[in-house]
Amino acid sequence: MLLTGSESIRDVIAFPKTQRGTCLMSEAPSTVDSKQLRELGVRLAASVAGGAS
Repeated sequence: MLLTGSESIRDVIAFPKTQRGTCLMSEAPSTVDSKQLRELGVRLAASVAGGAS
């Protein structure tokens, strides 16, 4: 923003996000199909209720 002399950071940000942190163009983050995970060799660990200690 400073280098281009723009009035707003929104004019120069490469990947703009909404206030909720989502991308309007790709709708990320979103759910992933189990087939996609298998293709990439990714396994998800079960989350623990209450968070990590």
